[in-house]
Amino acid sequence: MKVQLLFLCLLLTVFSTPLLAQSKRVDFTIAFQGLETDLRIITSAVAPGEVLRIRTLAQARASHGDLRRDGGHWVWHAPVEPGRYQLLFVHNEQVQTLNLFVLTPFSNGSQDELNGYRIGRYASELFRGLSSYSAPTGFIDLAHGPADLQISPSFTLEQFICKQQPGHDPTYLLIRPALLIKLETLLEAANARGWQASTFHVMSGFRTPHYNRSIGNITRTSRHLYGGAADIWIDNDGDGDMDDLNGDGRIDRNDARALARLAEQLARQGGRNWPSGGLGTYGSTPYHGPNVHIDARGYRARW
Repeated sequence: MKVQLLFLCLLLTVFSTPLLAQSKRVDFTIAFQGLETDLRIITSAVAPGEVLRIRTLAQARASHGDLRRDGGHWVWHAPVEPGRYQLLFVHNEQVQTLNLFVLTPFSNGSQDELNGYRIGRYASELFRGLSSYSAPTGFIDLAHGPADLQISPSFTLEQFICKQQPGHDPTYLLIRPALLIKLETLLEAANARGWQASTFHVMSGFRTPHYNRSIGNITRTSRHLYGGAADIWIDNDGDGDMDDLNGDGRIDRNDARALARLAEQLARQGGRNWPSGGLGTYGSTPYHGPNVHIDARGYRARW
């Protein structure tokens, strides 16, 4: 009874405190799906009925599904019904939230769309033999969001929606927790560097294979297709373009390079807050300003 009252009191504190006043990190970690994080909020996805093992010192509660302790792990049996569920972890009077989306099933090759939303086809073979390039077996239904759901301390679900079929209902997407971990770490470093921003502008997050081809990209291995990449810039002044990060009075690729150099420093440091992946810079086009590509592909790539 005392433990339940503690959870209730902590939850009331979490949801009644202004978001900006809350710390982005807690003083403990949870480890799941090959990742470990101390972010106050993190989001991932599982298949219907999937069993998820989480290693942590914290106590845990689940909004739905069967959750039980097994040695040093918490074991959660996901519901079979697609939707959004929560696991809450409490330690030293701090709460960590793990949002878990149970995916809406999709069969690559035999399906081209979900309820009218064009998906397209993923490659059937594994790129470099990496399981992270397996064709998705399902997608997050935005209706289970909502769109403005915080999926990490500084990012919302809607920032990563594919730009195809605006206004289409339903909309489906993917997001990888490894990407969120990297973005939060880079944002913290950018603010420490003096580039003030509450979030990054995400120009492009998830892309369906259908949309990726429609904009002229022929690659079938882009991490955008798997919800594991984002093209970003800092837009603290709200003008829709990259800020002048290097202070030369111009907005160009050199500003993207400045942000990329900061990301490269984090990559050299390594550790749990910087999963291995790709890093690239792009200059301005008639359609967008300079930006930086960040992904968590599982191996180092630079351009």
